[in-house]
Amino acid sequence: MKLRQSIVALWVCSAPALASQIVVTEVTYTHSGTTTSDSHLRVAPLPGNPTNWRAPVDYASGTAVVRLEVFTKPTNTPTRFQICFEGTPSYACTDQAPSYSQPGVYTWTTQFSNFYQYTQVDWTKPISKVALILKDTMNGKPSPENVGATTSALYMPTNLRVTLTLVSPGGTYVPPLPPDAGVADAGVADAGIADAGMKDAGVAVDAGVDAGGFVDAPTDGGSTMTPDLNGGCGCSGGSGGLALFGLALLLRRTKRRVE
Repeated sequence: MKLRQSIVALWVCSAPALASQIVVTEVTYTHSGTTTSDSHLRVAPLPGNPTNWRAPVDYASGTAVVRLEVFTKPTNTPTRFQICFEGTPSYACTDQAPSYSQPGVYTWTTQFSNFYQYTQVDWTKPISKVALILKDTMNGKPSPENVGATTSALYMPTNLRVTLTLVSPGGTYVPPLPPDAGVADAGVADAGIADAGMKDAGVAVDAGVDAGGFVDAPTDGGSTMTPDLNGGCGCSGGSGGLALFGLALLLRRTKRRVE
């Protein structure tokens, strides 16, 4: 019995800690003047999302990863994309996507602490809506009611799939497995994420105001993910290799006692 308990303890200490990860929203849709308002598509978080973003898992101290699949685009006019969390009492937004001109897959990351208006949301309360926002490169929202039908037609309709994933502090992002859309990745990795377009562009833009009077976030400069390589099981000074070595010694000594 003692041998079994010792083996279990060594195995637990040698196994890496699993990071928590949750998909907040995943939606495929056509972004157009008839499906959005002020270039915003507002969706509810997926069922099972926490009502408290601080506990038991502190996602609000972690990282948001947005994966944007652009299936079709009316022109090669440079475009950007952003996601905002509408909570209590206000809202907060991720960095904007890298500027893109072609269909492809674009992934970018934002540390929660770098969210625009991060401190304006009570993260112990649930999020009511997630706003998916298509923008021009000047932080404007090119919906027909804002810029007219001719200019808006440079940006939309565009067919998109948006996946927003939150990763707890110290975790490593694991890309979701969406249906095969036959879209080639954009080509340049973002913070070790294979299907990224570019790192956040870090280009300063003027803030825009949405229909509710909210100022949408300007783009910010490229937060990155940090893999958790330490195991995190509470075993002082130990790594997986040392734990397995100790297990081997324990088994050898036990064998000698039995013989």
